[in-house]
Amino acid sequence: MANKEDQYTVLPNKARLYKQSGSKRFYVAIKLNNGKWERKSTGTEDLAQAKEKASALYWEAQALAAHNLPQATRTFSSVAKSVVAELEGTKETHDWKQVYKHYIGVINSYQIPYFGRTRLDNIRPKYKGYQAYVTKELGRQPSQSTIATHNSALKLIFDKAVDAGYMTQLSVPRLDTRGSSSQRRPTFELSEYRNLLNKLRAWKKKPTHRIKDAEIRQLLYDYVMFLANTGIRHGREAMDLKWQDLSFKKSIRGNELVVFRVLKKKGRKATQLWRDVVMRNPYGNAINILNRLKDRQAATSGFTVEQLIASRNGAKIFALSDGAQPARMDGTFKKFLHESGLTFGYENKPRTLYSWRHFYATVELTRRKNINIALLARQMGTSIAMLEKHYGHLDVVKYGDALSGRTEW
Repeated sequence: MANKEDQYTVLPNKARLYKQSGSKRFYVAIKLNNGKWERKSTGTEDLAQAKEKASALYWEAQALAAHNLPQATRTFSSVAKSVVAELEGTKETHDWKQVYKHYIGVINSYQIPYFGRTRLDNIRPKYKGYQAYVTKELGRQPSQSTIATHNSALKLIFDKAVDAGYMTQLSVPRLDTRGSSSQRRPTFELSEYRNLLNKLRAWKKKPTHRIKDAEIRQLLYDYVMFLANTGIRHGREAMDLKWQDLSFKKSIRGNELVVFRVLKKKGRKATQLWRDVVMRNPYGNAINILNRLKDRQAATSGFTVEQLIASRNGAKIFALSDGAQPARMDGTFKKFLHESGLTFGYENKPRTLYSWRHFYATVELTRRKNINIALLARQMGTSIAMLEKHYGHLDVVKYGDALSGRTEW
């Protein structure tokens, strides 16, 4: 750190000189228009020359701002590495999202090698060849979903650079969204669903080496039924649900509804978005699932579901007997699929717990006579455009009644 005797004000609250320990040269700290301080070397040990250099650098930064240019800039790789560090810092926390793994992968494998030390204020010309580079590295035309992942990772980097003043919005390139047509996602057929539940019901009763493994299998059975009948995203969106997020309501037709208040964290800044989700099961079946889930935990087994709701109980709904949650439910599900011969779905694509979200959407869009696609988008926490993009092959953009009060299947 600089000593007070090595600090000199050049322009009050705008530019100051200082020396770093171990260096005889002066450095300058310039206050940018965004309130942050930019630090640079003056390249000289002479105080008079350093003051002159500091003043010139400050007014140069003001001139850049006047022309809507960034007052300071960095290389692409330096900001990209800091974004990767931020994403990796959310691991083992509730802020971690599986998609971050893909962002980190494309940043490290494609974007840093390609853009490297390109200055962020001069990124536009370099970006023009990015998709061609990705195509060459992949050995094929990237799909729209792949391009979307690359663009989302780039947006994180550009947003951070704009926030820091290293870029302006005008210098951010317009991201290319062209790619090969998106392909249908792996799901389950309705006949497979019934067969799978029968197999899963038998599989969860098989002996295991550890008591905990047996508990996870029991929990998985109810978890699968829940995902298949709500369309909620597997992972934190489902696993973060608490008993206080549950309620019983009546539809306008007087039907009993089981409703969950679901939280979705969106974007790097984790903007919180809440929505109500109606469980599709017949009311009695839904209550049976909830009773099994509460009875499985020592802390909630002595209460009724109604009592847990009334007391705004903060215990997690999907948990083991000690209240802890399994680290990876998808691993157990993958093992079950493998042993049951159900691993692969459409076009031999491997199925996962996320496939139940696609199952839910497909059933709603193909078997409901009066489904309102706008309401379905709200239920699933997505957009109409995304539903049409991934399920347009069903050709069933329908409008009609609400999600509740419809014919059961």
